Amino acid sequence: MKGLVVVFGLAAMVTLSGGVAAEPLFLGAELTPRDAVVLFDGKDLSQWVKCGTDQPAGWKVENGYTQVVPGTGDICTKRSFSDCQLHIEFRVPLMPEARGQARGNSGVFFMGWTYEIQVLDSYGLQPGNGDCGAIYSITPPMVNAARPPEQWQTFDMVFHAPKFDDKGKKTANARITVLWNGVLIHDDAQIPSPTPDHSAAEPTGPGPIELQDHGYLVRYRNMWVRPL
Repeated sequence: MKGLVVVFGLAAMVTLSGGVAAEPLFLGAELTPRDAVVLFDGKDLSQWVKCGTDQPAGWKVENGYTQVVPGTGDICTKRSFSDCQLHIEFRVPLMPEARGQARGNSGVFFMGWTYEIQVLDSYGLQPGNGDCGAIYSITPPMVNAARPPEQWQTFDMVFHAPKFDDKGKKTANARITVLWNGVLIHDDAQIPSPTPDHSAAEPTGPGPIELQDHGYLVRYRNMWVRPL
């Protein structure tokens, strides 16, 4: 027994003596880690543009959120990202007469208009590959973790871009892990192709994060990303 204690004590000493102080990610009760790129802090859309242009994003900002202004187009981050961790909060409107894709449709895209996680009012439904939390058109969420419409919801996502060799041949699919309202719905799931168009070419370099204007009054807030 003494020998075990001595061995354990030596291991602990090695661990302690080899430790290096790390810069804290949090200083208190703040919601965003210090190493994150803040995409939207509730004040303005200065980190975003209308996708495909250098024009300002046309969505409105009020009361700490941004809301789709139908017809103004998708918005994209000015910066491009590859492997990353993304936190986003969203709120879908109550549309009791709407059905299917008309229930407050929007989407969160990685690497431009390429890989989409669906945003939709899917509360109480058996989810398919077009419902909220789905890798759109490819993989439904493992479980429906939706809150009712007009409630704020969260996506926490870890995205890994596809990999290519030096000749441009793909060697690994894009992958994603998604927690929806704290519930795991995709566990390192593969994305074998772009989600809007399965035959489209996949990007070989970083791209923007994109939020979709699908004509519905979806809101977003508290958005940040950590490049990995």
